[in-house]
Amino acid sequence: MNVINKMRNRMQYYENEKKLATDNHEYWNKDYSDANLAQDAHWKHKGKFNDIHRWQSLGKEHLELIGKYASALNFQLPVKQIVEWGCGGGANAVHFAPLTEKFIGIDITPDSLAECKKQILDHGYDNFHPVQINATFPEAILEQKIKEVDLFLCTYVYELFPSPNYGLNILKIAFEILRNGGIAFIQIRYCDNRNGLRPKRWGYKLQPYNMTTYTLEEFWENSKNYGFEPGGIYLKPYQPLVNDNYYAYYFLKKNVV
Repeated sequence: MNVINKMRNRMQYYENEKKLATDNHEYWNKDYSDANLAQDAHWKHKGKFNDIHRWQSLGKEHLELIGKYASALNFQLPVKQIVEWGCGGGANAVHFAPLTEKFIGIDITPDSLAECKKQILDHGYDNFHPVQINATFPEAILEQKIKEVDLFLCTYVYELFPSPNYGLNILKIAFEILRNGGIAFIQIRYCDNRNGLRPKRWGYKLQPYNMTTYTLEEFWENSKNYGFEPGGIYLKPYQPLVNDNYYAYYFLKKNVV
């Protein structure tokens, strides 16, 4: 697969954006009785997340990371509104929902939205607001009149986006819905000349991983181009909780003068 990917990248032989987005939507709207699919959407008690400690540690680690950078970003929890793009089975939500008046979960599948809501309710909170979108038209979220968001979360999702351009579009949407001074906490899978993880951009239904990657500098500079003030990057070359490599966590601040 890596050899084919290298050849396609060399020839720039990619599938078109519309097909990739359609395949993305169809892939994640399959039957969630499939334990592998549910595991990949970070559902509790599914696959590797039969290990409850592992599942709970995912969101806990993200919350702790934000805590470490909070003073440098002049950001403090709790807040009024948190949006998570790609909330999946609620691994982040159960840690962040207690720290906000309104937790808005955005996903392309109703099954994950229902599972996320269940987990938040099981943890004693009733502040979940589900929003389902179609992967082919993420801009539809702007019609929901979501604005003045304090914290935008997106973890373990970017590498599954159809293409790098698609991911940058989500970055633009994040900037638009955040309040001035709000924070975007976004994790990407990074590539460089050593690891061979250039974005795939074809065959989504065959293997959706590594569809979208960026160099560290590329995502940093693009965030600045869209108006963000990057506040830091936390690198994790190996992430044992998901048993994978090359993760970068960005702290981006909307700071409009």
